[in-house]
Amino acid sequence: MNANIVIPLARGIKIMEMLSKEGSLTLEEISAGTKIPRSSTFRLLNTLEQLGYVERKRDSEGDLWSLGLKILTLAGRKLSRLDLRREIRDILEELARETDEFVQLGVLHNGKVTYIDMIRRPKPLAFFADVGARLPINVSAAGLVLAAFLKKEDLEELLLKQELPKNTPYTIVDPVELKKLLLKVAKEGYAVDDQMYAIGIRCIAAPVFNHGGHVVAAINITGSVSSMTDDRIGCLIKSVKTAAQKASVKLGYDAEQKEALVVPHVDL
Repeated sequence: MNANIVIPLARGIKIMEMLSKEGSLTLEEISAGTKIPRSSTFRLLNTLEQLGYVERKRDSEGDLWSLGLKILTLAGRKLSRLDLRREIRDILEELARETDEFVQLGVLHNGKVTYIDMIRRPKPLAFFADVGARLPINVSAAGLVLAAFLKKEDLEELLLKQELPKNTPYTIVDPVELKKLLLKVAKEGYAVDDQMYAIGIRCIAAPVFNHGGHVVAAINITGSVSSMTDDRIGCLIKSVKTAAQKASVKLGYDAEQKEALVVPHVDL
């Protein structure tokens, strides 16, 4: 190894590169894969965790380590959230003009939807989630979409650890019922929040896939029940799905690669 290389730094980068390829791994798997001694690997992971570059999921059977969101601040233009927003901003604006409804872009972070962009319309709306808002998955169409494409084990962990509040009489809080809905969402490719978030508010969302076929965001429209009427829902669903498909293609997703879709195998 080059004498000018700082070994701990090189090892830390090596660990992050491995996590970027493999996803969530145990300490032992990381140590074996990088050929870094277990004790050194543990110290490096703890340091990276404190700095926000890796995350630890504590489990009774052992901790799992994965890349943290802070790594996005160092990623290239195509990988950062800010750039995701810039890449598809024109698609969000087009959707807002076409539907005349509020448009939001949401991502899943720590088991909740985080809205990272929004296009408002020049009309009043009693309730809506603004940029930076974080909502449980069961009270928003975007949350339902993002949860529907999780792997089974990740979905189970989310449902175990995250609260499912009952915002309205229409909000689903029973995990079994929610899983049934999520399976339907995954099969149909969209979700409808019919007053689950707030009385008088409807939302429709569809998934955005990246080049690897993974869902990285959800495009969502929000409006009042009086605006998003029953006779408009069909057309609005088509518009949202089309916008999400355009965004996916812009991110490099190949629509022909159907096997890339991650459909949850939930136990109903």
